[in-house]
Amino acid sequence: MKKLLLSFGVAILGLAAQAQDFKPAKGDVTTEFGLTGGINNTNFNLNDGAGLLRFRYFQKNDLAFRLGFNVSSTNKTNNAYGTGTNEGKKGTEEVKNTEILINLGVEKHFSGTDRLSPYIGADILFGTGSSKNVLENATYAGTTLVYADNTSMDVKNPGTTSIGLRGVIGADYYIAKRLFLGVEAGLGFAYEKAGKGEITTTAAGVTTTVKTKSAGSNFDINPSVITGVRIGFAF
Repeated sequence: MKKLLLSFGVAILGLAAQAQDFKPAKGDVTTEFGLTGGINNTNFNLNDGAGLLRFRYFQKNDLAFRLGFNVSSTNKTNNAYGTGTNEGKKGTEEVKNTEILINLGVEKHFSGTDRLSPYIGADILFGTGSSKNVLENATYAGTTLVYADNTSMDVKNPGTTSIGLRGVIGADYYIAKRLFLGVEAGLGFAYEKAGKGEITTTAAGVTTTVKTKSAGSNFDINPSVITGVRIGFAF
């Protein structure tokens, strides 16, 4: 009988230990990415695709530091074709955009259940954006790109710099051992400032440069859903 009770007790302890293994513990690291929905929708005008990668380091069982980043880069080419005496000739415009968002934060986790880990936290956010247009044998007539023989333009659009602070509330649910789905929402503010630009034009062998002034700045306070659904794992 004692052996039976001892075996039963060991089995109970084993099940309890196995249940505890669902969640990360002190010293663990988690990584995650978005499945659906927008990412860091904080009016930084950065990429809304599900491409944010985030890491968390658990300093304690219930306290984690987090680092997230998102990089968006696009490169597009537009064509303009000559007419009349320039029939068959082609001009091009290459459009380059790069946007970066980094967030640093902390999370306080609560007991929840064996699989559910609710938490509150806060983030500091930093963002930058740049845009450039390079035209060869092309120019703009109003808003229309047209062919222009021996004409080039290098347009450095005003870049942007952003900083923000956000409070978050969320939860992770462990669907398997150390594998989780998570949801998160937040409320924060963001300050964004536009820098200066520069337009260099070469036509008929003459080069001119015009500097543009800053477009200004904006300050926003907004609620946000940070990634509709996230999937991640602890290691």
